[in-house]
Amino acid sequence: MQKPHCRRLGVSLIEALVALAVMAFGMLSLVGVQATLRLNSDLAKQRTEATRIATEDIEGLRLFTALNPVNGQPGVSWAEIASNVVASYVPPGNVGNTSYQVLRTVNTVAGTLRKVVSVQVNWIDRTGAAQSVTVDTVIAGIDPLLSGVLASKRSSVNNQIGGRNATIPVEAVNFGDSDGRSAFKPFDRGSVVWLFNNVTGEVVGRCPGITTAQAALALADVTGCPVIAARLLGGLVFFDLRLTPTPLPASASETPAGPQMLPLSATAPVVFPASAVSPVDQRTSAECVSDTPPSATAATLQNARGYAITYYCLVYPSTAGGWGGRLDVVLAANYPNGNALPGTTTPNDYKVCRYTTAATDFTINADHPRSYCVEKSSPLPSLQLPCNGRRLSANLINQNFLVIAAAQSCPTDIPADPANGNYVNSNTLQHQP
Repeated sequence: MQKPHCRRLGVSLIEALVALAVMAFGMLSLVGVQATLRLNSDLAKQRTEATRIATEDIEGLRLFTALNPVNGQPGVSWAEIASNVVASYVPPGNVGNTSYQVLRTVNTVAGTLRKVVSVQVNWIDRTGAAQSVTVDTVIAGIDPLLSGVLASKRSSVNNQIGGRNATIPVEAVNFGDSDGRSAFKPFDRGSVVWLFNNVTGEVVGRCPGITTAQAALALADVTGCPVIAARLLGGLVFFDLRLTPTPLPASASETPAGPQMLPLSATAPVVFPASAVSPVDQRTSAECVSDTPPSATAATLQNARGYAITYYCLVYPSTAGGWGGRLDVVLAANYPNGNALPGTTTPNDYKVCRYTTAATDFTINADHPRSYCVEKSSPLPSLQLPCNGRRLSANLINQNFLVIAAAQSCPTDIPADPANGNYVNSNTLQHQP
């Protein structure tokens, strides 16, 4: 007799339980990942906020408006930047879900105007672990007033203003043509236009007979102009003709007090006087112009500009090596060298000082030596002659002079010291006679 078949029961239930267990382990892992992601996201948010707090503290320190403390305005000076601790800083809106400790450490580097600032922001995250962000910087003690230098015209030929060489007068019209040229009609007087190469600053053309005003110059006005190879030399002539106080204070060179200016020669406001060493390597005489007032009366009206006359010269080097020589100021015929200054009770000759940071007649060309091309001072006469070394091959601007009464001495100035309010080295040395 055959034995009946027995069915196996309960297999499907076991498989379901195993699948449920596997799914449970997977969900637990997913929950753990989500918790980790949430923790990391929260920590990243807190770290970002801590970095913002440290950066904000440093930027606030950089907003100082003076070097030294100001009465009635605490905390606005560089000198007041100091270490500080904020024990509990809560961001607006409780961003970051925690409070922060802000620890600022400030150390002044001995012998310098530099402060090393380190801002550390500490906090406790959700897990109770200590976290920290540190931002370091250096804050220089530079007077905020010097930010105006950014708007000043610079003398370095490597600097570019408006996409062209910085020595090109700002009034020059930039044609933007394929030759890269700018046109300048000095002081909008006469009928001569100078053409500049925008990259090198070299004067590459001289266009006579141009009646068009400076602002209206167009490329068609200068088409076919004679080609030249010249360099620009320029600067200002200031005046301080006071007989008292004696001697003139150093401020007389920074802010000349007039009380008036003297007209320069209309035909030759500045010249290279003939001598054994000047001019040097110039194939023809320099062409110099200025905005000198035509009379003493006009000079009085022009005084509002600060007792200054602007001059420009085209210098024609005879060699590729450059040029040199001494440049002198020439007053109008009624005030030649040796004549009395007007407006005084006692006849006094004028004296011309040149602005220079050097202590002697010998310095680099950009610092306005007595004669250009002298590279350094030396007790040896052979090394004191102009152009013994490198000659001038590029434009030279900011070659400034100060005319004073002969009874006075040329004002001297100590080196620039911004910490004590001396922002510019305005030292001068006697140049004429």
